[in-house]
Amino acid sequence: MDTNGNGTYFADVYAKLAAPFDNTFKDVRGGVELEYITGEQCVSRLNETLGVAGWSFTIKEHGLNAEADEAWVLGEISANFGGTIVVRQQFGSQKIKRSRASGIPLDIGFDLKGAATDALKKCGMLLGVGLYLSKKEVPLGGQRSATEAIQPDAEGGETLTCADCGPELKETRFRDGTVWPPAQLAAYGRRKHSRVLCMDHYRAANETRRKSERALEEVPF
Repeated sequence: MDTNGNGTYFADVYAKLAAPFDNTFKDVRGGVELEYITGEQCVSRLNETLGVAGWSFTIKEHGLNAEADEAWVLGEISANFGGTIVVRQQFGSQKIKRSRASGIPLDIGFDLKGAATDALKKCGMLLGVGLYLSKKEVPLGGQRSATEAIQPDAEGGETLTCADCGPELKETRFRDGTVWPPAQLAAYGRRKHSRVLCMDHYRAANETRRKSERALEEVPF
């Protein structure tokens, strides 16, 4: 089979790389729910699609960012698409895990490994692996703004109250000037936690979910 210059071949390989995963993981950061795959899933997809000898991953640079308190790496993936070599680079990072008692880093090597896994997944995404997980949501109706699209109760006159504590939801203003009307906060609560919540309980629910999923956040190879 002549794979060089064969558009059908490349489209088939890309479709296999970019195919959705049966299982993914979720986390909430900064009030935003993220969906992601593990390093093992990324490696398995690359091995199964390109073959063990069909791709390689190299750490080009690495270091520690004292201000951000994180380890970082610059990774490079090289993939063989039927004789055509494709090279992509991406940065990855990992917060440094420290002892609660002393504040001393527990294992810098493990932190760098986590950063390498992050870089690998981001490099793999440039080849299509898990790329669909970063797709931005399209506002409902196509013509309304993101804020309007997430306010299903804005015109219904419904009184929105917190399911956990009872008081009516109030407008929430953030330090950066962002404003969440009650309907927007209610929509986020329903979407993420299946109930309307005030900002205090919305944040508490996010933290509870974050703790329950923390063990899956950075899965090593």
